[in-house]
Amino acid sequence: MSLSGGKNNHKILVVDDESDVLEFLRMFLDSLGWEVTTASSAAEARDKLDHGGFFLVLIDIAMPDMDGYEFIGYLRKKRVDSQVILMTGFGYNPDHTLVKINKSLRYPCLFKPFDRAKITESILLAWTEYHKNSAGPGLDGETLPQAKPDTPAPPRA
Repeated sequence: MSLSGGKNNHKILVVDDESDVLEFLRMFLDSLGWEVTTASSAAEARDKLDHGGFFLVLIDIAMPDMDGYEFIGYLRKKRVDSQVILMTGFGYNPDHTLVKINKSLRYPCLFKPFDRAKITESILLAWTEYHKNSAGPGLDGETLPQAKPDTPAPPRA
């Protein structure tokens, strides 16, 4: 099921069961020029993955129907080549297990409330990694999306 979005893939799938988180990330990422699709459950996300390639899946760890780690297992089983960034509402605590293991994980983790600079940095790293590893000509000619100048700033999360 390796549905690669190919060259210049700017598509992000955001998965969270909290509608305010989905709306904030949709508005914020859209204002930065990314193509954003949202899903409020793992089941909905699986359906959306079947219909298009995303360079990135941004998924909440704690969800009712399938947690983020189980979803990563699903992505591996289906051979989805998207990058993954986890999100958690536990907040940032330097002694938290997630922070300690995050350094050894392949998947970065964003902590709520979100730091916009960290979101942006993590997504740019994922975009670069995806396009470096995707089939076709490397990053030559690849372009990052451009922020939309007339888009109002999203609310603070």
